[in-house]
Amino acid sequence: MPPEDPSHIEWVPWSELGPEWIDLWGDAPQPEHIEITGQTGSGKTYFLCTILQERAREFGDREILVVTKKADEIFDRLGWPVTDRLEDVKAYRQVIFWPQTDLQGEARDAYIEKRIHDLMTMIWVADSNCVVAFDEIGFVEQLSRRMKKLIGMWWREARSMRIAIVAMKQRPVWVQRDQHSETRWKVVFPPADRADMERFAQLLGKPKEWEPVLDELDEREFVLHHSARRQDVEVQSYVSWIDTELRPLPSQSKQEREPALSTYRKEERHGRRR
Repeated sequence: MPPEDPSHIEWVPWSELGPEWIDLWGDAPQPEHIEITGQTGSGKTYFLCTILQERAREFGDREILVVTKKADEIFDRLGWPVTDRLEDVKAYRQVIFWPQTDLQGEARDAYIEKRIHDLMTMIWVADSNCVVAFDEIGFVEQLSRRMKKLIGMWWREARSMRIAIVAMKQRPVWVQRDQHSETRWKVVFPPADRADMERFAQLLGKPKEWEPVLDELDEREFVLHHSARRQDVEVQSYVSWIDTELRPLPSQSKQEREPALSTYRKEERHGRRR
């Protein structure tokens, strides 16, 4: 297949593209990581919550959304249980892990670092079979040297543990190169600063080819791009925008606690498909 020409990229609303793409992402032979890059207010958090909700609805996957922001009302639209207790993460199939504390400064960072480190250590078992999303991977990575090392290991080895990573970042800087090399799917919103345009375009391919595409994007539009060719992926890139409403689904917001798990695993995905 010849290289894709970005100038001929398809523009498709998410209501049309989303169902097909969720099937493609969720049914990959191995877990596929996603990197989401965009300025504050671009709509990347709304996109993140949308794809997590839709994948959980389609496949019933175990999903953990790790939140480090002090507040964000968008997460309320998922309606998932919110906790910073590891036993609750084990008990719910879809959950928001959100360490909360009144501590400030370095003490707050140390508290958050320990909670997230403990979570990631718990999940790191063979056949974990889960999706783990970070609302700001750059912040988590810079909490400590051991956290940076742990995240580097996740980028390199998580697929072998059957863990799919979804990582959001405002700008594609100050993160490990593994984030760019190990993510198969890139979601890129237009940058706020022209000085960032080349770096954003590099996530997709040759900057001279992709900068004109990013220049054309309106507010809330994004490029969805697969960086490694799969035989079942005929078109590698789209421009899309979320035109669907995000609101709590009873099946996800009113979950019953599952029996205690000795390891962090779930049954094989094909056993839960509709």
